Amino acid sequence: MSAMTAPTTASTPRLLWHARARYGRVLITGRRIQQALWQHRELLRHREEQALDPLHGDVAQALAELCRRNGGAWIKFAQFLSCRPDLLPPAYIDAFSALREDAPAAHFDDVQPWLEELLGKDWAGSFSAFNIIPVASASIAQVHRARLVDGTEVAVKLQLPRVQAEFSQDAAALRALARVIAPLLRELDLRQVVNQLILTTERELDFSEELRHLLAFAALPHAAGIRVPKAYPALSSERLLVTEWIPGQSLSQVLEQDPARALPMLERLMDSTLRQVLEFGFFHADPHPGNFIVTPDNELAVLDFGAVEHLTRSERQHYTALLMRLLGLRDDPLLPLFQAAGFQGLDEERLARLSAALMRAHQTDSTLVENLRALLDEFRRLHLVIPDSFVAMVRVLVVIGGLTTRHQVPFRWPVGLTPASGG
Repeated sequence: MSAMTAPTTASTPRLLWHARARYGRVLITGRRIQQALWQHRELLRHREEQALDPLHGDVAQALAELCRRNGGAWIKFAQFLSCRPDLLPPAYIDAFSALREDAPAAHFDDVQPWLEELLGKDWAGSFSAFNIIPVASASIAQVHRARLVDGTEVAVKLQLPRVQAEFSQDAAALRALARVIAPLLRELDLRQVVNQLILTTERELDFSEELRHLLAFAALPHAAGIRVPKAYPALSSERLLVTEWIPGQSLSQVLEQDPARALPMLERLMDSTLRQVLEFGFFHADPHPGNFIVTPDNELAVLDFGAVEHLTRSERQHYTALLMRLLGLRDDPLLPLFQAAGFQGLDEERLARLSAALMRAHQTDSTLVENLRALLDEFRRLHLVIPDSFVAMVRVLVVIGGLTTRHQVPFRWPVGLTPASGG
């Protein structure tokens, strides 16, 4: 197989035009939000969040549409924010959560020079076959199926050529847009949130870090039926990740097409997630069903390690104790549990409001997921400072719990793992 050649400047006009369109949309969206804030300036004088709901809804939809049309890092920004109900009102979480559909793939004329840069002029010599049509595409990367010279089938995850070049410009545009939105989210240190968001996205753009995550995750003592793809570090880099090709269907497809087959997979996923959080202290932080493959042998393969989280032994102990208390499984005094878990900003007044909210939740027939979502929303309303790792843990539990609840898979602790053993 030989690589095609293409002028290194072939994509320059397209990139310039693409950038012009992207930043034009940022300016238009910023102006649209400024006009909305001016038209609703009387609402902004209210301290009650409920009065601002219509305005939040309009702004959230405008931002989600901007991220969708700009693609790349913008969709990553939206996806990260959709995971922070402790920071943003529900309108933003709902709008940003919808941005998970496949992104348009890059043309191979643009990709081929990028492969030369990453693997050398003779990049094709690393493969006996390489499908130039990607099997999947997302906000910052696309995946090609290929075959190594020894016959091994592999997945080649290739970062889109323009993403890294555009990132610093996108970050500056996001900071400018945040200044426009700041009056609507007065209680939030939006500058700090945006800086954290940019740092998190920058890390995910480094595939060498994802490779380290994958190798560490593969080394964990997973239960039978959990599969982690083998990595090929010699072919991987900051912008390229090569792993074994795992045949099968995504869990999303199986849930839609064959629910009966999916049920034991959901049980296995719930079991594995709880072990990752409570036993290993190292967990996959983006458990979207599209990130799991059900193999022909009914194994559950875990993909995409751009987002993982670590919990220390102490965090596992304190977070588990706090969660059990919040869900009504223990009756310990609340304040010491919050303090031990690293929360800040909980005074007597906020503690009384939170206790009342907990009592209301425990008197209803709400599910585990509904209770966790309500608690995060209450934390935000009380302006508590929450450890990022706690939010990541709860978000994962909410996603997995939502899947199992929707498909009527009962919650249960893994065999041999009790809440107390999480420490």
